[in-house]
Amino acid sequence: MEFPSDKFKKDSDASTGLVFIRAYNKWHSTIKNELRGVGITHPQFVVMTVLNFLCQSGEYVTQVNIAKMADMDVMSVSQIIRGLEEKGFLKRAANPNDTRANAVWLLEKGQEAIKRALPIVEKIDDEFFGVLSNDEQFFRDCLHKLIAF
Repeated sequence: MEFPSDKFKKDSDASTGLVFIRAYNKWHSTIKNELRGVGITHPQFVVMTVLNFLCQSGEYVTQVNIAKMADMDVMSVSQIIRGLEEKGFLKRAANPNDTRANAVWLLEKGQEAIKRALPIVEKIDDEFFGVLSNDEQFFRDCLHKLIAF
């Protein structure tokens, strides 16, 4: 059977999308496997870490705030938060500044999970992206261009 792409018929490594997803999958697989030891998934880690970061401002944090910073769908964030709340990692309650939204904050169990997980993920990032050496900032700049696209 013939491959229907004239552009990548002879060289799949010429496909930026394929190379990107392979690199992402390798990075993500490593993180996913290591976070199992902490008892959380990667999406749960992202939501709790973003929540922890946003809480530094002293403002009430909402699901929408988390979704915007993580560039995730609000409904997905809502489901993740619901699961984390059931496991005792965080709490939701009425936002005193906006009755249409819930405020979200980490409980002690969530804070402990982040304290355990963040160094693991940072170490993986350092090792994985560290192979780029002096090109890491250039790579990050390129990713920001793609995000802005």
